[in-house]
Order: sequence, then C-alpha cells, then structure tokens
Amino acid sequence: MSSFGRALGVFRVGTQLLRRDPARITRRKASGVPHIEPQYRQYPQLTKKQKFEAEFVSSVMWFWILWHLWHDPAAVFGHFPWPDASQWTDEELGIPPDDEE
Repeated sequence: MSSFGRALGVFRVGTQLLRRDPARITRRKASGVPHIEPQYRQYPQLTKKQKFEAEFVSSVMWFWILWHLWHDPAAVFGHFPWPDASQWTDEELGIPPDDEE
C-alpha cells in the first residue's frame, strides 16, 4: 500500500506541473551568481570572485609543488646517487675514436 501512495503522490505532483505554465518550469536562476553569456572570439568576462579564486588555487598549487621540491627532492630527482659523468668512456658516450676517419 505504501508504494501505491508514493505513486499517487508522484502522479499528483506531475499533474500540478503540467497544469502550470511550461515556461515557468524551465526558467531557472544560475544559482544566484551573474550569468555570463558566451562571446565569440572575445576574452571571457571574469568576476572579482572568480579571479581571486583562480589566483588562490594556483598559489596553493605552486606552494605545494615548491614545498615538496624543497623538503623531499628525492621524489623529483630520484632516490639513487647521480652517476659521475667524468668516469664514462668515449665508447659509452657514443664518441668515435680519434684515429677513425
């Protein structure tokens, strides 16, 4: 019986919506923020809040990157010691011998 009551309630709400003006159903506010119309080949118009939020998020991102680069460089440069390039031979580097023409 409970499911029948729910179905009846949904049916009742649906009929009330259909009796109203259809334009009223589709008209919506953009959550209270200013709506920006798309513009062809023009820069977007940003609000001060959007600019602040973008700069804040990018500042946090760069802080995170530089903080971890400074405090955990092994995560970027590797955990093993760098090889000493002065000890490599010409053959390992792909340099042909001097007497070869």
